[in-house]
Amino acid sequence: MNRRAIPPHFTTEQRAFLSCVITTPAHIFLRATAGAGKTTTLLEAAWQLGQPGVYFAYNKHAVADLQPRLPRPVRARTLHAHGLGLLNSQTAGLELVRDKGRQVAARVLRSPRAPVYAAARAWDIAREEGLLTLTQTDAERLAARSDWRGLPHELQDLIPAMHDAGDHLWQDARSADYTDMLWLPVRHGYGQHSLRLALVDEAQDLTPLRQQFVQHLLGLPDATDAGRLIFVGDSDQSIYLWAGADPAALSRLKTAVNAVELPLSVSFRCPQEVVRYARAYSSFIQPAPQATPGMIEHVSAETATYERGDTVLCRTNAPLIRLALELMTQRVSVSVVGRDLEVRLREALMAALPAHGTFENDSVTELARAYLAPLDEPLKQRAAEGDRAARQQRTELYDLARCLRYLAWVVSRASGEGTLEGALALLAELCREDADADVILASVHRAKGKEWPRVTILYPELMPLAQGDEAEERAVQFVAVTRAQQVLRFAYGKEAWATQAFVKPGELPNAPPQEVTRSGTQPAQAARASTVRKPKVQPAPRIIRPGGADTLLGGDVMLGRETVRERLLTLAEEDRALVRVWALTGLQALSGTREAVVAVHEAYLLAYEQAAALARLAQPVGRGRGVAICVFESPLARVQFARKIRVGKAMIRLKLGGQDLRFELSSGELVGAVGPLSTFILPEALESLRAS
Repeated sequence: MNRRAIPPHFTTEQRAFLSCVITTPAHIFLRATAGAGKTTTLLEAAWQLGQPGVYFAYNKHAVADLQPRLPRPVRARTLHAHGLGLLNSQTAGLELVRDKGRQVAARVLRSPRAPVYAAARAWDIAREEGLLTLTQTDAERLAARSDWRGLPHELQDLIPAMHDAGDHLWQDARSADYTDMLWLPVRHGYGQHSLRLALVDEAQDLTPLRQQFVQHLLGLPDATDAGRLIFVGDSDQSIYLWAGADPAALSRLKTAVNAVELPLSVSFRCPQEVVRYARAYSSFIQPAPQATPGMIEHVSAETATYERGDTVLCRTNAPLIRLALELMTQRVSVSVVGRDLEVRLREALMAALPAHGTFENDSVTELARAYLAPLDEPLKQRAAEGDRAARQQRTELYDLARCLRYLAWVVSRASGEGTLEGALALLAELCREDADADVILASVHRAKGKEWPRVTILYPELMPLAQGDEAEERAVQFVAVTRAQQVLRFAYGKEAWATQAFVKPGELPNAPPQEVTRSGTQPAQAARASTVRKPKVQPAPRIIRPGGADTLLGGDVMLGRETVRERLLTLAEEDRALVRVWALTGLQALSGTREAVVAVHEAYLLAYEQAAALARLAQPVGRGRGVAICVFESPLARVQFARKIRVGKAMIRLKLGGQDLRFELSSGELVGAVGPLSTFILPEALESLRAS
């Protein structure tokens, strides 16, 4: 056959891969780092082979992009679309349902008080893991992940019975759900050995069922004339462990089909400096010889500005929602990426806020807590027993509740009251799909597979999540850093910025030792020193603790660790330095323990929560001339205006009525004060005094 010429710009690694594709019948695993041109390389393999096959892409948007670029005999499809086609070929009356798991559980359990939801969840997991029967270890793991409250060994009888019931629903009513699109073909032999060639992208995200499905289509491992598998992936980018993916998936698939492994280690996307940072998380990635130096910036999230073309990534969603709302007030158009996030937030708003009438701005926190409590309750025990999936679910749940709170606060802030309709409209405006928006905002997971010229990682100190899987969190950091094509910014929270707790770059292999100059740069960096913005060091505010307590921990009240953590996270968002620093110090102490229940000084925690709540509700007294200070007058707080006497190097002196008050310049707190219910200078006024 006449093959087209291999593109002249292809690297040695790409050519070695294509040589193996062309000259051998081997199954091939191509390990490709971020920005290595894996899609281009895999497409070229399809052209060089020139035979019928399927290119399995990770979503329908990728399919739409790939199909025009493939040779005519090769189709681009998602795994589930291919599986759905096989099911449609078996019947003309296919009915796709979302709650098949519950239907199956109800048939098998029959009792009106049976744990239908937990059984349905266990069945979903069992199918995604390709489990026909369960060992005791499988049963224990499934029980933990699905919130099964019965004895784990009960699942050993239940899951096979649910498989049979699911089959009956398929045979009798042609009823199938999303997982069935792969499960039923594998279980019943639909489409077995029907493909001669499968090209699989993003293979690190394949669950055991998805791996089985691909092998099933090719007739692997048993058929003597099985089809050929060529798959691409990188375990350093495996960020979907919570969805059933496994860092060992690639190694397992490689072993199962006896594939040849070849590298694609050169990143064409990332400039040299970005690669240097990325190597902290993956030693596999290498810069392209012609890569530009690029630019790394360390900035304060509080003062960072954003321009058209910027993309902002964050480990969690709440900071993105908060920033998007702030940018909207500045008349900057935004688009928060993620249809699934919009759906989840819409459902949360409808569950938390009154369907009719209004809600008060002061009641938002309580409404969010009331929504959160019943959802969090079934996860607590599982998390306490060490179930990592439950910990992850709790983190996502609390993150969702904070998003909900921001939306409700903003929509009710102006008049003191808001409506569900207004909150839903605000959400729709934030999450509208607008590729032309000035600023794009996305979680790291939703940024997977994408790239932008300027990327800002908001609050990099949130990574890695303490409760996350170590390998997955490292992969999340790697994915976040490697989205940048030109400029990578790290935008730090107040304390990380003040203490210069900055992300550090990894080292390139065999890098010669370099002498550091007086300016702090290395000779090799001197030529690009102007491309790295140096942070302005700000003094960290002094921490004042209530009653002289050194730490939140160590009291006589026992509370759930995650509950304490979420309460501290809420306080850590306050503008007042005293409250924020105390909360962050507590979070740091909490990160050093893994116990599910911790002993705390709850009175101190309550005092800080009370001070934060009262300060937010403080109303001004008088006409507003002078320096704004917050004065706590039980049971309220008031904003009063003091006369400036003197601003020194470390202290501010104010006059309020007959009182001569002295405040620390670094924190705005009253000198000698004990605890959070003490007079302080409002942050905006403190900034003005420092500048004067």
